[in-house]
Amino acid sequence: MAEHTSSSGSAARGQDHSDMAGDIDTMTVNQLRGWLKDHGVTGTSGMRKEDLVKAAVKTMRSDQGTASPNIATGKKSTGATTSSAATHKTAGGTGKKTAHATAGPRTEAGSGRAAETAWESGNDDVIDLLLAHHEQIKQLFGQIARAQGEQKQAAWQQLKHLLVLHESIEQQLVHPLAARRVPDGEDVIESRLQEEQQATEDLSRLYEMGVDHPQFDDGLIELRDAVVEHAELEEDEEFGYLRENVPTEQLIGLAAAARAAERIANRPHADMPASGPQNGSPAAIADRVRDALRDAVK
Repeated sequence: MAEHTSSSGSAARGQDHSDMAGDIDTMTVNQLRGWLKDHGVTGTSGMRKEDLVKAAVKTMRSDQGTASPNIATGKKSTGATTSSAATHKTAGGTGKKTAHATAGPRTEAGSGRAAETAWESGNDDVIDLLLAHHEQIKQLFGQIARAQGEQKQAAWQQLKHLLVLHESIEQQLVHPLAARRVPDGEDVIESRLQEEQQATEDLSRLYEMGVDHPQFDDGLIELRDAVVEHAELEEDEEFGYLRENVPTEQLIGLAAAARAAERIANRPHADMPASGPQNGSPAAIADRVRDALRDAVK
C-alpha cells in the first residue's frame, strides 16, 4: 500500500473550513488517502484524486474537523462499497473515453493484514482478491528494494509467484468477463493484455538475471512502475464495472475458484524445484496456475 504522512491530516484538523478546503485541493493522492483514513473513511484504494477530494470535503463538513481518527483494523468495512463515476482515456492508443465506476475494496486496505483478510475470507469476491493482490505486490516491490542477500531473494520469489498467479487469474477468470460487461470492453481488455504481456517478458528477463545482477535493481524499478500503472487502470476501467454489473454470487464463485487454483498450483510437483513452486521460472509457474484454474472451474 502507498505510504502516507499522517501529520498532514493532523495539521489539517486544526484549521477552519476555508483553509482546510484549500489544503485538501493541493494534497497528493497519498496524503488524501491518509487524511481520510485518519478520519475513519475506508475503501479509498481504488479512488481517483477528484473523488478523494470530494470525499475529504464531505468528511470535513460532516465532522466539523473535530472527529477523532479511527484506527484501521484490516477488517471488512461495514459501510457501503465506495464507487464513483468518472471518465478515463483507455490505454493502448484507442483514444476512447470510457465512463467508469471505480472499484472500492470491500475490505479495508490500510494494512498488510488487509491482503490476508481478503484472501482468507470465503465471503470476499474476486475483486477483493485482486485488490488485495495489488496491495501485496506494491509491498513486495518495496521490500525487495530495501532488502539484501537471502531476504531480497525470498521477497523476489514471492513477488514473482504472486505476479504470475495474479495475471493468470485475471486472464482466465476476470478479463473475459470484463470484455463482455465493460463499455468498450474488448478495447480495454486488449490494452490490459498487452501490458501484461510486456510485464511477463520483463519478469522473465529479471528471473534470468537474478537478484545479484548489476542491472536487476534498475529493471525492477521499471517493472514496478509499469505494474503499478497497470493496476490503477484495472481498478479504474474494469473492477468497478464488474462490482456493479455482475451478480455478487458470481464474483464470489470466481474467488473460490481462484483460491482452489492457488492451492492446486502450490502442491509439490515433479516440474518444480524441491524448494517449492515459487522458485520456478515465470513460464513454469504460469503453466501450473493455468492448469490449476482449468481444474478449479470444471
